[in-house]
Amino acid sequence: MEAGKPTAERDWVKWALLVVLTFIWGSSFILMKRGLFHAGQPVLSPWQMASARLAIAWLALSPLLFRYAPLLRVHWRPLLGTGLLGNGIPAFLFAAAQSRIDSSLSGMLNSLTPLFTLLAGAAFFGKHIRGIHVAGVLLGLAGALGLILYRHHGDAPVWNGYALLPILGTLCYGFSGNIVKRYLYMLPAAATAALALTFVGPIGLVGAFATGLPDTLAGHPFGWRSLGFVALLAVLSSALSLVLWNALLKRTSAVWASSVTYLMPLVAIGWGLLDGEVLTRMQAVMIGVVLGGVYLVNLAERRG
Repeated sequence: MEAGKPTAERDWVKWALLVVLTFIWGSSFILMKRGLFHAGQPVLSPWQMASARLAIAWLALSPLLFRYAPLLRVHWRPLLGTGLLGNGIPAFLFAAAQSRIDSSLSGMLNSLTPLFTLLAGAAFFGKHIRGIHVAGVLLGLAGALGLILYRHHGDAPVWNGYALLPILGTLCYGFSGNIVKRYLYMLPAAATAALALTFVGPIGLVGAFATGLPDTLAGHPFGWRSLGFVALLAVLSSALSLVLWNALLKRTSAVWASSVTYLMPLVAIGWGLLDGEVLTRMQAVMIGVVLGGVYLVNLAERRG
């Protein structure tokens, strides 16, 4: 919590940040889908989209480097960690996943972030874990497995290995949140965002050329349209939301802050339904299982 500010004001800002992040990040999955496909046909490859996303997000925040660059020398290790785990690796994991699974399913699986935040905190950052934490983690993982298996209209279980990629992405987010809370809490939120992207943005810029993005833009009739959606994704879901996320982490615990992912599936599912995706009965049940696990973890956090 920030010293010197009334509790009511801190709570209002905390909840406002949570709501804004819910809508921004909940909409990121449909933006990824629009970047990858047009009318069901592939436009950009997952590697092109992820590379462009990182590069554009870095360029959007690069003016802040004139002010905050001196902090890089002192805090480069945790900044490198959160840059790779909070931005770089997940960008490629989620892009690859959405080339083969629905955007709504990707959003559902992202709700596992608080569980992995808790596990990473307990295993590597000295966070105390209790029995109710374990029960919540196991319940959430069971729900995530069900979401992977039950994905067809007939509710028949069908394995899709690509659904593991968002789970690995949420594991990365869990480590990143703990790194920021433990080692970067003293930095301004905008500084953490801009400096973390400095480690992965240039990689994205090189990757955009290495994957042939300029040729795709020149040769595909919907190339620039798809890049426009990726630009929205980068500026809103990577650059702006990263600043807001770091501001939220400064005001609360890493696990509470990651509770934004409890609400994101509702936004992602809403966009998916509007885009013609189908929510099966078993998926709805498994969403309830995931949220039940998340509720148990959150209950344990409130009880201290």
